[in-house]
Amino acid sequence: DQSAWTLAVLVAGAAVALFLTAGSLLKALYVVHWLIWRIPRVIPAGVVPRLILIVFTLAVSALGVVVNDVRRSSGIAGAVTAIVVVTALSFGLWWRVSWKLPHAPAPARALVPGALLMAIGADVLHLLTTYWIGHLVARKTSTYGSVGIALAVLLWVYILGRIIVASAGLNAALLYRAEGPIQPDDDPHLP
Repeated sequence: DQSAWTLAVLVAGAAVALFLTAGSLLKALYVVHWLIWRIPRVIPAGVVPRLILIVFTLAVSALGVVVNDVRRSSGIAGAVTAIVVVTALSFGLWWRVSWKLPHAPAPARALVPGALLMAIGADVLHLLTTYWIGHLVARKTSTYGSVGIALAVLLWVYILGRIIVASAGLNAALLYRAEGPIQPDDDPHLP
């Protein structure tokens, strides 16, 4: 059957594109952290980090759908629950991701300010997406079509990227302010 073959080719192509995009995202995250933390290059090795990123992204997307369903069905209590859940998960997950990404030798608590910034930023993005951008896109779909949706998604990704960079910068700035920049003699990994 032609439609089954077409679907299989589309799914395979999407899987390859997703895998390549995950690699590019990982590379961008690593480069940002090298530059902000002023540390030598560390390359994410192998297929496993890409697969973890893909599973993580799909899990967060599924969780977003569940949180929005709870918010819609529970009124104000659901909205407050959604905000608390998004904040807590964003904080915990970004703190863990920050710990796994390259950074200067630092205690775990040194990554808390960036995780808090990420949590607040994710909350603001969630609220903007839920209460403003979603309704705006729904109303303007007939006017702007898929281009409008693509622009809204690109704006969202741009803002999220700025929050990610700001969270790493905040962590590095606070650590370097408290302890001073790392000198080559302090860390055997630096040239």
